[in-house]
Amino acid sequence: MMCAYQAVRGGVVRLLEWVLIAMVVLITLDVLWGVLTRAFGHQAIYTDELARALLVWISMLGGALAFERKAHLGVDFFVSKMRPEARKVLSVITQGVTVALAAVAFIAGGIALTQGQWGQKLATMPRLTQGQVYLAIPVAGVFILLFALENLVAIIRTPAAELGAQTQSEG
Repeated sequence: MMCAYQAVRGGVVRLLEWVLIAMVVLITLDVLWGVLTRAFGHQAIYTDELARALLVWISMLGGALAFERKAHLGVDFFVSKMRPEARKVLSVITQGVTVALAAVAFIAGGIALTQGQWGQKLATMPRLTQGQVYLAIPVAGVFILLFALENLVAIIRTPAAELGAQTQSEG
């Protein structure tokens, strides 16, 4: 059962990585095309808007991937000075707050924002809507929520002394 979960999780993370790579390549080509067409006197009208939309998606999905890799910002100096039991309690609280923020702000708030903007077409790319751009927020929220729940379960299952050793070796 756990092996199947790890395989699915690994596949989802790899898919997220490849989607991000494709989006970074696309935004690079889009911005380059915008600069070249501007240099020749007539900038392609869609390049700025496409770059903004891609930047939203790259930022949101990239943040979720950074969270999965535990590459997000953290203040470990004071935490590393605490006893292992206190570090464990603080880690549980941190993951709990992350779960709540992902559920409320990213998922619920992102869905409300997406629904409110779904009909607003982008000026230079009328096939896309502002809601489709903002859809990145709840999608990233789902990933962050799942990764935070996974972290929370791992922290709860890990004895406090071992958790302290992992935190120090990761930092």
